[in-house]
Amino acid sequence: MLIRIAGALVAMLCGYAGYWSARWALADWTMRSSVEHALRLAPGNPDYYVQLAQAKPAVALAALERAAELNPLSSSVWMELAAAAEQQGDFPKAEHCLLHAVALDKTFAPRWLLAQYYSRRGDQANFWPAVRAALATSYDDITPLFDMCWALVPDPGIIEERALPERPDVWRQYFDFLLSKDRMDAAESIAGRIVAQATRETVPSLLQYCDRLLEQNRGPEALETWNSMAARHSLDYPELVPDRGISLTNGGFAKEVLSHGFDWRVSQTEGIFFRQDDSPPGLWFEFSGKQPEQCELLSQFVPVEPAKPYRLVVKYATEGLEGDIGIDWRVVDQGSKADLLLGAGHVGASEGREKAEPYRFQTPEDARLVKLVLVYNRALGTVRIKGSLSLKGVALGFAP
Repeated sequence: MLIRIAGALVAMLCGYAGYWSARWALADWTMRSSVEHALRLAPGNPDYYVQLAQAKPAVALAALERAAELNPLSSSVWMELAAAAEQQGDFPKAEHCLLHAVALDKTFAPRWLLAQYYSRRGDQANFWPAVRAALATSYDDITPLFDMCWALVPDPGIIEERALPERPDVWRQYFDFLLSKDRMDAAESIAGRIVAQATRETVPSLLQYCDRLLEQNRGPEALETWNSMAARHSLDYPELVPDRGISLTNGGFAKEVLSHGFDWRVSQTEGIFFRQDDSPPGLWFEFSGKQPEQCELLSQFVPVEPAKPYRLVVKYATEGLEGDIGIDWRVVDQGSKADLLLGAGHVGASEGREKAEPYRFQTPEDARLVKLVLVYNRALGTVRIKGSLSLKGVALGFAP
């Protein structure tokens, strides 16, 4: 008898559980056609109230309040409720819901939304702690948070002091943000901090900063950044010391060219094929005969001393090129844009033999930065060249 009673009870419980399982399954199926019908079948499911709010904005606030009652520990429900309250103009309720979501959830999302809310309200007193907390828990792209900071108060000092947490990756992303927005003064103010915390992951950001300085003819600042990376071995190059005549980077082409900072930059030009060789090291350019009549092949920014005589020596060889091949070196002063070689940087055909060509130039009284440039210009009365040029090494130093 006891066994029969126990069996009956088990059967009843299984039947009850099966009934509600079937009812919830039916509710899920009917949700696609009628959210109200699904709620009648499963009125205790908070997810259905969230979906009702999304389907019918007119009842969103009430539906989400019910969802919060049914699932009070869900931060996502409270964030949805905050959005609905703000849309209805109930700002105290919206703030309360976001603060409750922040208390429940230690991750980035609710802090991000709270910072956005205070930004929209123009509430500086609450915005700065909120955005700092958001950045402290952030991941992935946080550019929109930096945009909010600058939109609210475009003062880099205030942003650095009040918004940025002690996280090197956040400072590095902020540094990238400033460069992307061309706010060089603000970037310069934190460049020292970025350099001091530099790792190999930071190098691309600092190289971009270095490039921007070089574009603005700010050679000494760019050199300081470059040498700081080299001194910390985050950049695998020796420091440059212009006052000792050490101004050229990677003259032997032993390292793969960076195309940034003070290393070589190779121009990608249609009709010219480029290769960097390892053994022996060198750069190789193949001219197809279909290249532009005028183009830049190679360049490097070089820090120099003012009013000094220099000697540039280039080792190279050519194959299949004859006569005036139209290839020249230029040394361009970045202040005046004048060619310090005065047009005397010609590269002659070598017919397969290696040559060492010396060039001399004098830097102006105020020069701190020049640019070595290898160019091709089709010589008058000739067709476009077809053949190859191999660069074996470049050396630069003070002339006797």
